[in-house]
Amino acid sequence: MESFESESLPKQDIQKEINIILLGETGSGKSTLINYLTNYFHNGKPGNLKIAIPTKHHVATEGLKHHEDNVQDASKSQTRACAVYNFRKQDTIFNFIDTPGLSDTEGVVQDDFNIQQIMGAAEQSGLLTAIILVINGTQARATVTLRNTLCLLRSSIPDVLLQNLVVVLTNCSAASVNFDMSHLKPWTVPEANVFHMNNCAFSRPVSQWINNERMKKAVEKEWECSMETIDELIQNLTQLGGKATEAFTQMRMKRDRIKSQLHSVLLEVKKFQGLQNELDVMKITQKSISTDIKKYSDYKRTKQVEITEFEQCDYYSSICSVCSNACSENVANVNPFQLIIGTVLNAFPKLNMAFNMINSFLSFSEPLCNCNHPLNRHYNAKVRPVKKTNTVEEILQDVKNAYDQSVRKNEEIQSKIGNLDSDIAAVKYVLDGKEAEILQCCHELKNLCSQFNFVDELQGIFDIMERDARTLTSTVARTDAEKRIRNIKHVADTLSSAGKGG
Repeated sequence: MESFESESLPKQDIQKEINIILLGETGSGKSTLINYLTNYFHNGKPGNLKIAIPTKHHVATEGLKHHEDNVQDASKSQTRACAVYNFRKQDTIFNFIDTPGLSDTEGVVQDDFNIQQIMGAAEQSGLLTAIILVINGTQARATVTLRNTLCLLRSSIPDVLLQNLVVVLTNCSAASVNFDMSHLKPWTVPEANVFHMNNCAFSRPVSQWINNERMKKAVEKEWECSMETIDELIQNLTQLGGKATEAFTQMRMKRDRIKSQLHSVLLEVKKFQGLQNELDVMKITQKSISTDIKKYSDYKRTKQVEITEFEQCDYYSSICSVCSNACSENVANVNPFQLIIGTVLNAFPKLNMAFNMINSFLSFSEPLCNCNHPLNRHYNAKVRPVKKTNTVEEILQDVKNAYDQSVRKNEEIQSKIGNLDSDIAAVKYVLDGKEAEILQCCHELKNLCSQFNFVDELQGIFDIMERDARTLTSTVARTDAEKRIRNIKHVADTLSSAGKGG
């Protein structure tokens, strides 16, 4: 934003500085109003016009820089950037901030860019005395472009500055105006802040009327009325108190924060999707492992084993220590040594084993018993062998190894699932926090600007969020994302609807 001073004034002589911003749709007459102000402060006349901003019929005369484009094309905003025109009256400096026109043929993107420039210029001014809304007074009804312009402005002007709203209706007088002020609702502008100004002096070249006495008188009469209107406007501006533009800063910060958090929500939702996909894979894997655990859990087998046990009895028998058979029962002549041997061997199995090992060396020269084992492998004892069947348990080691491996894998998967559940819970917590902050910022922005249009402001990013939500392959992530979008959209719709009136 550049500042173009029309006259220098020593700082020590300046007692008051008034900042005014001009707003309006393309072709409403903002630049023409600057030229009228230039003539008012520079004592211009119909035959000696002072031109700050070139027009279709007049070249610039004051040597001031400007940001005008092709002045022959009325469909496009001629002012391409905000510019400050400084004028002085006695000890007061008037800073008029000219802004790009809204709702021209370059569309929504250009409007958004221009609004950002306008709000930035208002914010930089520090103290704003008035917002002048320039409207073509010949319009009998609010056109589409004017309605769009008003919608943009309602979302851009904080409530604290609405008391300093001034309307200048161009191309008309108080008697010929067609514009109905009710189109500005819910804004209400005091009658003392509404001015009418016919800008016919700039609508045609001087050569068309300078030699025509009747036309000359008409132009001079309109000029006199316009200068009186400008004087009344200046008097009005000196009486309005300045308002700090901190509200513009707060609005900008809230808008940026909302958009930043919405974009952050998009990234967190994608993170949620990745974690949920991984969790789904883990659960499928766990289900497969659980099947394996069940499959390999039967790694124990039972079988029937025949064993020989010795029971005490009342008679002596010759017992084979190899096959545990009773080779002869009720032995008549019992060898005392065999009896002692038999008793000891039955009492001490380890000795029995040693006995067998020693006798194995003697078995090659000993005669055989009926059981085909050497006689020295036999002993006499008051016992008889009894065949019994026992049930024993055996482990199928290969199956058990598969079972143990599946159990280990299941524990690992369960640990990973637990970690993923924690990560997903953390992401949802972050999303909850961002959603809450977005909603809080919306309410705070609504308090700053009751006419703020959240739907218009956020529709673009809502479209992106809904599009991205449709690409989510996890049902859980998609349901969560769609729910959050609905919550934020509902608040945006509610707040926007609450600001409508008239």
